[in-house]
Amino acid sequence: MGTIITAATIMAMYLNSTGNMNSQYCYNADIENGQVTTMYVYERQGESLSGKFEYRYEYDAEGRVASKTVMKRDAATGRLVPDCRYDFAYTAGGYTMEHSRWNERRRAFDPADSRTCYAAQGDGLVSVTSYELSADGSVATLVDDVLALVPAGEGMMAEF
Repeated sequence: MGTIITAATIMAMYLNSTGNMNSQYCYNADIENGQVTTMYVYERQGESLSGKFEYRYEYDAEGRVASKTVMKRDAATGRLVPDCRYDFAYTAGGYTMEHSRWNERRRAFDPADSRTCYAAQGDGLVSVTSYELSADGSVATLVDDVLALVPAGEGMMAEF
């Protein structure tokens, strides 16, 4: 068994995060049709909250996360600006997540600079392999390769 990221996973992450009163961060979300479309992250500063990030989610036809765009608050202007994007692709045995940085000069996301592959290796066992990518999208360097044991009922990922 392995894991995929679904609308239910994102909803569980949101619900779990809102109950932690000791956290430095507070969360709020826009929810449409049972899916978190935007998660707002606020930082506690004394008795007040300051907007820190927004996570914007898009889903595929099967309700799995297709992309997550991270917007950060610009300290000088207070405006939200793009920071990075994670794109997800699913297979029968796992999924791949690619990371792209925002290019302010081009006003667009650059091609992916890293890829992490998650693959089921047995009951409760997942391999996680991370790569740096070349400008053309090909694998440049193996960064990390680990085998993770996911105890039954733990974590916030849905089974596939």
